[in-house]
Amino acid sequence: MKLQRIRPKVLQKLPETIVELQVADEEIWGEIESDKCDSAHLLIKNTISFKCLAQILLSNSSLLRHPLYYFPPLEDPGIDEVFNYVEPPPIYDDIGVEKYLDMCKELEIVPITRIIRSLEEDTLNLKYYGLTNKQMKALTETLMINAHVKNLILQDNFFDVDATEMLAEMLTKNNTLTVLNLQECRIGELGAEMLNDALASCHSLNELDLSFNELGNNGLANLEDALTNAIALRKLNLSHNKLTEESGIVLQYILGNSISIEDLDLSWNQFCTGPGNKKIFLGIAPNDRLKTLNLAWNGIGVRPAVAPLMRYLKKSEKIEFLDISNNSLTKGSLNAVRTGITKNHSLKVVKIGNNIYKPEEAYTLANMLTTKQDDPLTFLDMENMFCARNVLPILSRIKEMGKTIKIGGVLSNYIIKGPDINRVLFQRARYILQKPKKQKAKKRLWVSVVVHFILSLPDNNIPREEFDAILKKKKMKKLDKDLINGIVERFPARKQKIDVVEMTKTYMEMYPDTCLPPPKPKKKGGKKGKKGKKGEQIPPVEQPPEAPVEPSPQPEEGKESVSTVPVENLPAEAAPDAEGAPVAEGAPVAEEAPATVPVGEPGTETIESAPETEIKTVAGESAVSEIKEEPITNGTNEETPVESTTAENTPTENVEAAPP
Repeated sequence: MKLQRIRPKVLQKLPETIVELQVADEEIWGEIESDKCDSAHLLIKNTISFKCLAQILLSNSSLLRHPLYYFPPLEDPGIDEVFNYVEPPPIYDDIGVEKYLDMCKELEIVPITRIIRSLEEDTLNLKYYGLTNKQMKALTETLMINAHVKNLILQDNFFDVDATEMLAEMLTKNNTLTVLNLQECRIGELGAEMLNDALASCHSLNELDLSFNELGNNGLANLEDALTNAIALRKLNLSHNKLTEESGIVLQYILGNSISIEDLDLSWNQFCTGPGNKKIFLGIAPNDRLKTLNLAWNGIGVRPAVAPLMRYLKKSEKIEFLDISNNSLTKGSLNAVRTGITKNHSLKVVKIGNNIYKPEEAYTLANMLTTKQDDPLTFLDMENMFCARNVLPILSRIKEMGKTIKIGGVLSNYIIKGPDINRVLFQRARYILQKPKKQKAKKRLWVSVVVHFILSLPDNNIPREEFDAILKKKKMKKLDKDLINGIVERFPARKQKIDVVEMTKTYMEMYPDTCLPPPKPKKKGGKKGKKGKKGEQIPPVEQPPEAPVEPSPQPEEGKESVSTVPVENLPAEAAPDAEGAPVAEGAPVAEEAPATVPVGEPGTETIESAPETEIKTVAGESAVSEIKEEPITNGTNEETPVESTTAENTPTENVEAAPP
């Protein structure tokens, strides 16, 4: 039997080449049983042609017997599977390290080592990491399959809408997280809306921190369903979210319908009004699970805002921790809080420090702790509040009872005096008025302004309009309205008037040297002289410089010596000029010389010399004086110097005057 092998290369050339088949003899083909002529038979015979489909066995007899013979169907060796292959999803473990690395590779980002190391632990702290959207996607995809991380801290990572959406999707598929910290992530109103459904479906979450997220009233309203239906949520932090009394009704619904919230933080918000706080405590009242309440830094210092808290404390039997520090509690509001604490029998810790009550009120509050011997209240925090010395026995008794109190300190026996407000206001006014409008202005100008104003006030009480008119008249525009109002409020009088008498008295006590400044000297404008423009000052006439002092020469023999007379004993009208006429009135004279020499007593050896002056003048002109010394004998061998005054280069005769 001759068999023809048809190879694939030949089959490809069928359109071009005629393939002649040579069939085998019927005798040889008959040896093969017809029932065994199938693919299985060929496989059993280990035929290579069937395996590679490179050749097919044909016989002439089979074609003649069965013109429409079809070869039996061939079994697919896996070709369809190869062409339609779909890679199965990878199988990851419950840690997710490989998943995280694959996501980072796919997103083309660098993996964070902290995440890789913390996936096997129960806490993943990514505080201050500044995660991007790609990093958030890799993280959330990994946490969907992670079964180890229970505490997720994402504090201070700025999340936009996309990042918040990824986080919400992760929460719907993760059933392991128990603590979620989103502090300072600034998700806002839109982020709160996206987290609403996710938080409601996360039944494993026990603690949720949404502080510093700028939720506002609308953001809290968007979270209403999530916070109400979270059946496992025990601790909720909503501080620093700008919540006002409008959120009171939302909190009333959340707290009234929640069956799990035990710890609520509402600090650093604006629950400072009576209506808003009333709604909040109406919602808290039926809640028998709330144990911790933080209302610090809300400014609930007024009595209407504290009244709902007082009524709640009287009736509550579950509250254990209360923080109302930094709320500007004064005498009335403090008494209301103290009443509520006194009638409550479930509180264990109370923080009421950093308020503005006095040492006497702090003493009363500390004494309250001694009356709660059988109550569970063991710690009273009065941070930064001071008590008088009479609190020392109470502190000893509290220590003996096994309780703890924290105070700012114990004052000594001195009296605390605050700043003198009147002095502060007056000093401020003086400081403002001392600034001149021009740099060349005199520095003492402000003194006269203040003094003129104070001393111009009347001696009776005046209304505010008259006081303002005086201010305007005295040109005290620099004083601002707040400062003027502060000064006026310090000196009130009846019928809404101002006690200016007391104001003047107080000012004079503070500044006793206050007096009006001397009047300004009038400018003397001479009629004679060069004509100038109106208001133009005439420059002063320069005086010739004084001649240097030289000692007078000794008188020669045969010449008379010039006698002198002290200037202080020579009147101006009696001094003759060179021609015997008196000196003109107003003419300048020489400066006063030292005192005259006292007459010595007889028998003394020496006497002190007295300065004397010799005056020479020219008619109509001033004489420039010069002091000269001449020796004078007093009957002894010693000489005493005598001062004389002469005019240089003046051809006038000397004038002799009698000594006094």
